[in-house]
Amino acid sequence: MNVVNVVVTCTKDKKQPVPEECKLRNVPGNSLRARFKEWQSRINRNKRNRVIVKDLYAGDHWSNVRSFGSAFFEIDIWVCSAGLGLVRFDDLITPYAATFSQNHPDSISAPLSDDERPDAFKQWWQLTSRWKAQFEDRPRSLAALMAAYPNRSLLVAASKNYLRAIADDIRKGLPKLSDPDQLSIVCSGVNSLDGLDANLVPCDARFQAATGGARRSLNTRLANKILREARVPPRASILAARYRKLLRQQPAIQKYDREPMTDDEVRQFILRQLNQNSSLRHTPLLRMLRNKNKACEQKRFSALYREVVESING
Repeated sequence: MNVVNVVVTCTKDKKQPVPEECKLRNVPGNSLRARFKEWQSRINRNKRNRVIVKDLYAGDHWSNVRSFGSAFFEIDIWVCSAGLGLVRFDDLITPYAATFSQNHPDSISAPLSDDERPDAFKQWWQLTSRWKAQFEDRPRSLAALMAAYPNRSLLVAASKNYLRAIADDIRKGLPKLSDPDQLSIVCSGVNSLDGLDANLVPCDARFQAATGGARRSLNTRLANKILREARVPPRASILAARYRKLLRQQPAIQKYDREPMTDDEVRQFILRQLNQNSSLRHTPLLRMLRNKNKACEQKRFSALYREVVESING
């Protein structure tokens, strides 16, 4: 049976506890390379409580990944981990907290200078790709993955920030595939990508009507739809034609006239709700806020939620 390589991104939500020294916010370094070297040391010191990749992450995004399937070909899942580089679904890894998302305390770019920040994601990904010791003979970059499996179709589902980090790696690997049409990329809202336009699957928020769920998990929901409906391994040209047509058939993006809130107002709302139910996560809390016709952007709400939780936990 044919095998399709599917590459997804990690998620900030974890099922397993993360050691404090394996949270990137706690890792010093006066340069990106120095910080990465210290990060490697900390991860290597914490091998005792390693878990399987598929069992580490949580949330809607990861639920979609775990449900990937096809009746017509096998699927081999790989994960672009901001903390560890390219890992496979069944690899054993140390629980960690690191992300390519911006405005997050564990972001790769959080403490960097203005000179370092523009290329930080790309440079960090390059450093993880050279990290061999913990992962035996696995491909450690997307280029290496494509070189190892030149005849497999490759479906990449990534957010804008993660795609920014891995795009050069994808470009480097594309010539290693038997046919560039074997590569398909799902990234909501990205309509053009230098050298990879022919590989982009049309996708934006309008597909929520077809896939359901939150926008933050739209990429993996669409990837799941592609995999479950395809009778042969995905080809970019076929997917582009099909999903461009399907996108035109979707209803317009719904706009809301919600009342904006200050940071303090949002914090107070979160605190009140957590005092009533301390187990509430930020996603259902944001839904509750919006149901009251109040406005708060998702990343901002998530950051404020973390602030409140950290203040409660002391």
